[in-house]
Amino acid sequence: MSGNDDTLTATWAVGYLDATFNEFIDAFGVDVADERVFHNTPKWTASGSLNYTRPLSLGSSDGAISLITSLAHRSAASQFETPNPFLDQPGFTLWDASLVWNSEDGKLSVGLHAKNITNKRYIVAGYNFVAIGGDGSTTPTLGTEGTLTAFYGNPRTVTFTAGYKF
Repeated sequence: MSGNDDTLTATWAVGYLDATFNEFIDAFGVDVADERVFHNTPKWTASGSLNYTRPLSLGSSDGAISLITSLAHRSAASQFETPNPFLDQPGFTLWDASLVWNSEDGKLSVGLHAKNITNKRYIVAGYNFVAIGGDGSTTPTLGTEGTLTAFYGNPRTVTFTAGYKF
């Protein structure tokens, strides 16, 4: 990095999606569009990051240290086109941060990175072979016991990186 000034960079993005079915015909020829949703499609997404960089020499190597933090938010989303209270994901926000040093010539870098700092549990996918009755009871739809499986995103992770470019 050249120059002697500290820098602060901010980025952000917001997304809005009003996804609805105009028509959804089931196996019996009935339009059930008002009972279906687009799966894994949050209405709102938002993200933002801050990157503060300042010159910092390590030993005889000139370089710069960067403190980077970011937030990413998704509003509620259904895993399937039919909402399911066991697998649908409420809205959530993830927070990440990094501290990275890069040499001025770009050959050497070291970093400490933390992801999902608040250790948020969130569902990213699942299998649903259980039918939910009007009274909230469940009935197997695969075998005699049914299967309901959720897959979660990564928990809090902290990593160290070091790199050298030839």
